[in-house]
Amino acid sequence: MPYTDNYERDIYGIIAFWVQNNYDHGRFFDREISHHEMELARANQHMIQRLGTVFEKTKSKTADPSKLIDEAQHATREFQSLLVYTLDKSLRCDVIISTPQSLLDHMIREAEETVSVFKLLQSGNRVSPADATIHENYFWLRQMADHLSYISHYLDTSNYELHDQVRNMTKKFENLFLQANALRTMIRHPRKEITPALNAFNQMVIKETKALEAFKLELDDLIKQCAAVTTSPPDLLEHVAREAHHLWRNLEDQVIL
Repeated sequence: MPYTDNYERDIYGIIAFWVQNNYDHGRFFDREISHHEMELARANQHMIQRLGTVFEKTKSKTADPSKLIDEAQHATREFQSLLVYTLDKSLRCDVIISTPQSLLDHMIREAEETVSVFKLLQSGNRVSPADATIHENYFWLRQMADHLSYISHYLDTSNYELHDQVRNMTKKFENLFLQANALRTMIRHPRKEITPALNAFNQMVIKETKALEAFKLELDDLIKQCAAVTTSPPDLLEHVAREAHHLWRNLEDQVIL
């Protein structure tokens, strides 16, 4: 498989991960804006260019990290505002796009999380292992379940076996998200240690998320060979696989990055 998630978890690598997520979202959204929505298309193209510029700076590793975070935050907030505006119009049936409203919300949540992570980096604050893993599970497990729903959305109905696999995995990750939400309120502050129950849950999520990443990459190969009947963007599965990798690595390292 050509994909590897080998980004360095230094300051530049962390910024790059989040900027690329939003940059990819802009590119995917671009495919689904009607030709009747020229103003929206131009605004989104501007965001793709702006996020792409920041992404290139992270790869060069020459810019001052603090200034780079500021630039990434401003670009992400602007992109988030565009998505919120579009979601509001979509809920009022006042814009012509093929993007599901829940997918717009998914992208908005990741933009918000991007800004939160950048603020954490700027503060230099440390998050306890228990707080970090509870947060990562709560945030990312919903995203993982969403990914499976969107994979199903793009898959043609003729892919019966793939749809069965996706449905089973979707149910599994919806249940994991519900359990993460329960543990978030059951294990209350101050969270001084990872309890046995939380540790067992973290290990379960790591195992299932590694399997999910592998499944996404297998499907990515099929799509790139035109062997799966789908309307998915050609690099969507790499995008969601990278996020799955990010989740299980953060759980293993017990950090928010």
